[in-house]
Amino acid sequence: MEKFINQKMKELDVKIQIEESVKQKKKVEHELIGKIIPYEGHVIWEINKETGTIKRAKFSNATYNYAGENKKEIIVKQGYEYVSALNKKNALRKYKKGLNGSKQVLDEPYTL
Repeated sequence: MEKFINQKMKELDVKIQIEESVKQKKKVEHELIGKIIPYEGHVIWEINKETGTIKRAKFSNATYNYAGENKKEIIVKQGYEYVSALNKKNALRKYKKGLNGSKQVLDEPYTL
C-alpha cells in the first residue's frame, strides 16, 4: 500500500511541475513588443525583411482591454516588419523610410 501511495505522489509531483512550466511559458508568450495605432481605413501589412514580400498581417483570437477598448494582437513572426498603410505600395514606401505608419500618441497632451 505504501509503494502505491508513493508512486501516486510522484506522479502528482510530475503533473504539478508540468503545469507550472506551462504557466511560465504562457506568461512569456504575451509580451508587448510594440504598438501600432492605424489610421482609419488602414490595414496592417507584414513585410518579409529578406525577400520583400508583402501580405496582410494575421491577428490572434486573443484580445486585451486597454483604456476601455478591446484591442487585437498581431501574430508576430521572426524576420518580418509590420506597417500600417492603405495599400501594399504605400506600406513598402513607409517601410523603406523606416516608418511603421502609426498615429502619434502624446504622452502628455496639452492642457489649458
